[in-house]
Amino acid sequence: MKTAPLLCLLACMTVPAAFASTPLKGLQFEAQKQQVMKDVKKTCTPSKNLSDTDFGNKILANEENKMHVRDATIALERNNQKNYWDAIGQIQCPDM
Repeated sequence: MKTAPLLCLLACMTVPAAFASTPLKGLQFEAQKQQVMKDVKKTCTPSKNLSDTDFGNKILANEENKMHVRDATIALERNNQKNYWDAIGQIQCPDM
């Protein structure tokens, strides 16, 4: 009889924690995306009238660039600065 209330209590405590991690991961992804875009802009200067979204779409239109952006994001997650900057440096600037 005591196990049922304990299981309910355990479920009530773990479910909110699982849902709380999802928004934090979304925020982390957004911060990483902004960091990668900021650093790509250092190597590829976009035209003034190009929005960040359009610039990002132009960068990601190239399949190799998609792979390099993915590699940069993984390196950023792992706090590996050398691999991060290597991946950023390999991104090919689109025609503006």
